[in-house]
Amino acid sequence: MTSSPVAAGRAGRARLAPARRPVLRDSLLIAGRYQKALWLNPGRLIYPLVQPLVLLVLFISVFGNLAAGTHPIPGAYRQFLIPGIIIQNAALTAPVTGLALLRDAGSGIADRFRSLPMSRAAVLIGRLFSDAVVFTAQVTLLLCVAFAFGFSVRSGVAGGLAIVAVAVVFGLSISVASAWFALTISDAETAERVLYFPAIALSFVSSAFAPVGYLAAWMQPIARVSPVTAAADLIRALAAGGGAAWPLFVLGCWVAGLVAVCGTFAVRRWQAVR
Repeated sequence: MTSSPVAAGRAGRARLAPARRPVLRDSLLIAGRYQKALWLNPGRLIYPLVQPLVLLVLFISVFGNLAAGTHPIPGAYRQFLIPGIIIQNAALTAPVTGLALLRDAGSGIADRFRSLPMSRAAVLIGRLFSDAVVFTAQVTLLLCVAFAFGFSVRSGVAGGLAIVAVAVVFGLSISVASAWFALTISDAETAERVLYFPAIALSFVSSAFAPVGYLAAWMQPIARVSPVTAAADLIRALAAGGGAAWPLFVLGCWVAGLVAVCGTFAVRRWQAVR
């Protein structure tokens, strides 16, 4: 029985097309590319590593002393404030992911990647792998400086590692959203101005710097369900060695939703961008 010309053509193309490699391998190769570019241009580390340290020192110096009189326990507000600053800096670093993907799309490398037998999601996942290294270094440095200012983690080394993991996972989930927004905007200059506004708004409409009950009445319902509130409260619970079930549940829902929804749309936008 002879096959039809259409079927024969498809079979021929299937034999000629290289097999797609696993997503993890493709993603690690892309992550290695981003890491090499980062180390060849270490100036790119100034923003994600140096600026958070400056903000941490400034916020503690200004707000820590300002609120000291309202707390009977010395250093209580600093213990409350520092987790919020850690999460704020993760949110402010996350737009770098979207801007980097947008620059790659504008450079023509997107067409090169699309021509290769690689997973469609590998570019985004590889960028996230690379950014996870930066987030980890950022949070570790922030914690070291925070300890110098009197921040304590009662749950020990395990609690410290858990705090780093929470900040990194939160930052990566916001990075996925930034990737989708940046690729949707398509213009690098506009995206650079637009992407940081949600990060700033998220930080202030939350419990990052003050308990939800101290915020304006219209802010409180938003702040209670904010991913920043969940992440900051989770870090506070880990540092205090207390119950962390509820903030962990809320943050888990936000992370799963952002990664699933924004990640899907970001991959589709990457494939369509020209």
